[in-house]
Amino acid sequence: MEVPSPLKMYGLYLEAVNDYINESYGEDVWRLIEARAEIPHLKFVRHQMYNDNLILRLAKAAGEVLGKSHDDLMYAFGVYMVKRIGNYGYERILKVLGRNVRDFINELDNLHEYFRFSFPKVQPPSFCVEEECETSLTLHYRSTRKGFTQFVKGSNNNNNNNNNNNNNISSNNAWWEPHVEE
Repeated sequence: MEVPSPLKMYGLYLEAVNDYINESYGEDVWRLIEARAEIPHLKFVRHQMYNDNLILRLAKAAGEVLGKSHDDLMYAFGVYMVKRIGNYGYERILKVLGRNVRDFINELDNLHEYFRFSFPKVQPPSFCVEEECETSLTLHYRSTRKGFTQFVKGSNNNNNNNNNNNNNISSNNAWWEPHVEE
């Protein structure tokens, strides 16, 4: 029996997962994943709160249906989430958040505070850069959520690839080494 997560997340994230699966694999595949995750057919509402474990159940079910790893799917969900946020008009904010990767990462907590105006119950993670050299940095990621490290890697890598800073960030995620406190 699954223990309910006391943490809640906004439907914005689940809406993005739904759209990612539908755009990448089609609505029929989404229906299979929904059934496998034992989630009743829902239209996720952006500002409604949902149990945190729904996104993890969707990733597990998607992995079974698509033959992909949980980590690969959570990473892809994170990448897509940044695209989704850009579609909501936040792209300009993301582009000016920092001149370089370090500044960008160090401003993420402020960005999440800004999001409180639209999403007052948000329970964001916290980020800071601990170490940096020419080719990499160590990101300290703190979260009360379990299982979202790859989601964060995907969203941060996509942010940094899209924010026009002057850093060369490889697509293999070698640019950062997260220190995770979940």
